[in-house]
Amino acid sequence: MPSGGTVLTLDEVVAYPSLPPGLPIVVVADTLVLDRVPAVLERCPLVGVGRPHSATFEHLKLSGRAIRCMDYDESGERLGEFLPLLAEIAERRAALDLVAEKNQRGSNTNPPLPVPAASGAMDMWDFLEGAVENMGSRERLLAEFRRASRHVLNASHIVFFLREDGEFRADRGASHCPNDDPLIVYLSFRPLVLDGAEWPGPPDPLAEMAARNRMALWGARLLVPMHDNGHLTGVIACGVRNDGQPYDAQDKARAVSFARLLREFLRQNKQSSRLHGLYERSLVGDRYFPHTQLLDADETPSVEMPVAVRALVGKARRDRATCRLRPGPGQPFRGAAGLVSETGGAWVFWEEASNDVADWMQDQRQNRLELLRDLSLTLNHELGNALVSFAAMGNRSSQLRLPAALRKSIASDLARLTRLNNDLVKLAEFALMQAEKVDLRTILQQAGEAVGTTVEVPPDPVEIEVVGELVRYALEALICTIAENQPADASSRLKVQLRSTGDATAMTALISIQGTGLELEGILPDPDPDQIPNQGRLAVFIAKEIVRLHGGEIHAGPGMEGTEILLSLRHW
Repeated sequence: MPSGGTVLTLDEVVAYPSLPPGLPIVVVADTLVLDRVPAVLERCPLVGVGRPHSATFEHLKLSGRAIRCMDYDESGERLGEFLPLLAEIAERRAALDLVAEKNQRGSNTNPPLPVPAASGAMDMWDFLEGAVENMGSRERLLAEFRRASRHVLNASHIVFFLREDGEFRADRGASHCPNDDPLIVYLSFRPLVLDGAEWPGPPDPLAEMAARNRMALWGARLLVPMHDNGHLTGVIACGVRNDGQPYDAQDKARAVSFARLLREFLRQNKQSSRLHGLYERSLVGDRYFPHTQLLDADETPSVEMPVAVRALVGKARRDRATCRLRPGPGQPFRGAAGLVSETGGAWVFWEEASNDVADWMQDQRQNRLELLRDLSLTLNHELGNALVSFAAMGNRSSQLRLPAALRKSIASDLARLTRLNNDLVKLAEFALMQAEKVDLRTILQQAGEAVGTTVEVPPDPVEIEVVGELVRYALEALICTIAENQPADASSRLKVQLRSTGDATAMTALISIQGTGLELEGILPDPDPDQIPNQGRLAVFIAKEIVRLHGGEIHAGPGMEGTEILLSLRHW
């Protein structure tokens, strides 16, 4: 190939219906595909390559259409020698065609129409006023630019092709151009104004054919690219001038300036649209979401703000910290307030939470009713047997000696009532206890020694902020109850293990009680709603509440070595 030459394949040439004038092309074609060469290449120098004495080869030689006919061997050896000469012939012929085309265009040009007088400065100010007013709407903004560009450039029509979803799409109609089109690739690296009459840059046959094809499809005479930081963001397609004259250098300069102005307005349009969307969302939020306000350093909250919220703002300013407001009986607002470090003011938001307060009060009422029910059933169970024994003793004659069995039952009931009294005293002392960080291994070992059960503890300390006296009481009550619910002395056969998960304030202690045939009132076996409730001992009831106050739960189920009752304890 000669230096600076470009190779175009047959498929690339066939894709475009016409060729621009003044484009030097040398056609080298095999005689087998000669019928596929488009008619627009008939005036270009042709070199035919084929098999001698074949019909197509001999017909090509006799027709005189080809400058040179070669067989395959000769083309491989001498085609390179002929190409520089053929390229020179093609350049001279293209130059003659270009001159002829310009002369013909000059002779067929209609006499110029009178150019309208230049508009005053007020027209441009009107355009800028309309563009600023329609900054928030892209469609109305492009309409203002179309109206002004037709007036400034005297163009018959204007179409804006802007980048959208991997292609350049027209703001009017269905015209589009993919990103990999040769025209887009060419304009992406060369910010040139493309004129339909003259090619401004270095010769690029593929890009020139693509540009002329797109101009014919869009009815455009001038293509003005818009670049932003080196990226092609759009193309302005201008139609022919209303007066029929070609676009001169001043028109192209005005078109470039107009494209820069449109680029800046479109950039501001994106920001304005985003701010407008945020404003619309804030208006909707004012209706369905909490109110939010920013106060300056010396600004006083408005009287429309609830009294409790205004007091919250004052507390946040005094304490210089974030403060929160919780809803409750007589105060139905939930809110928060804090300081704005940038301005020295304060921020505050609040919402009305009357429904939450009503739900909370209903839940509290239901919880108290359930607590009273459980407590009443437990006390009924604890006091029932003792009342039966004492009632039997009261119905007997004073002269009769009490039987040994009755005396033993009365002594057992007295011991149970004494223990019940001690448990009630422990229940009343809940509010007087103070939590501290202790090692649960020590508490569990002490509880195991008290009830005669061996415990297994991990080598590392399990330190959690708990009320040690309550936790020890709960462990002893649960282990003793589980042991007494089994036949014989089962406390020695129980397996109690301690392990932990998490660390620091997120640590959770897990205490596992394993054995065979375990029973614990209200936990194992699972209570049946259809049966008579049996709440068991008051000590078990208190132990459950101690576990719940420490953020834990009690579960039961199958374990690795029989039935397992698992307690979880967190901080107080």
